[in-house]
Amino acid sequence: MSRIGIMGGGWLGLAVAEKAMERNHSIKVSTTHKEKSTLLKKKGFDTAVVEVSEFDINGEIDFFNDVKLLIISIPPGLRKNPDRNYIAIIEQIINKIELTGIEKVIFTSSTSVYGNQAEIITEESELLGTTDAARQIIAVEKKLLEHKQFESCILRLGGLVGPNRHPIFTLSGKKNIPNPLSPINFIHQQDAVSIILHIIENWQGNQVYNAVTPFHPARIDYYSEMAKIAALEAPAFEKSGIVRGIVSTNKVRKDLN
Repeated sequence: MSRIGIMGGGWLGLAVAEKAMERNHSIKVSTTHKEKSTLLKKKGFDTAVVEVSEFDINGEIDFFNDVKLLIISIPPGLRKNPDRNYIAIIEQIINKIELTGIEKVIFTSSTSVYGNQAEIITEESELLGTTDAARQIIAVEKKLLEHKQFESCILRLGGLVGPNRHPIFTLSGKKNIPNPLSPINFIHQQDAVSIILHIIENWQGNQVYNAVTPFHPARIDYYSEMAKIAALEAPAFEKSGIVRGIVSTNKVRKDLN
């Protein structure tokens, strides 16, 4: 079985690695910290410490050597580092891929590339994301899909929720939250993992998929209910605001079932 590499052993990447190992895939996971690499090795993972910057790749770069499918699960990280050049970072990875036998790439993108469109959003919808992160993700998607040396699958994930991760924990008790009637477009971590594994095991090549849970209540209703479940103070919303569109998952459900 071909070896799978995961660039980014974070919250999502590590969950993919765990489930892939359960299904007897050969997995390598990169992390930027030696301490985390040591911890993951104790759990049975084949790991490597790899640091990717805008200018080069350092560390155990033989990580790439026997990988046939690479999952790039590295977020832009512009909230913590607004000057970060995410495009240049992914270009460094692409340059390395060109020197290896990697044939397939899965890129965990974001539905933020669509911006604030109000209609039903499909994979064919215009990419109107206006944030710096969204613009850079759009550019990265284009570079990957247009590359001739390998095939890519772009997975546009909705807001990720799951174990110890949910917006209600930061929104609880806050006031003047905008856009009360906008629908939520979230996806649970394990649903994202299942989709990624299905893509790996049923490869189609050069595809783009939206990945959100087909459940889209208004933000005010959803967060009020989540606050009740978590026994937290509900956030207070503004009276009005924009109403974003629902992200359609018809394609991923049709192609991957």
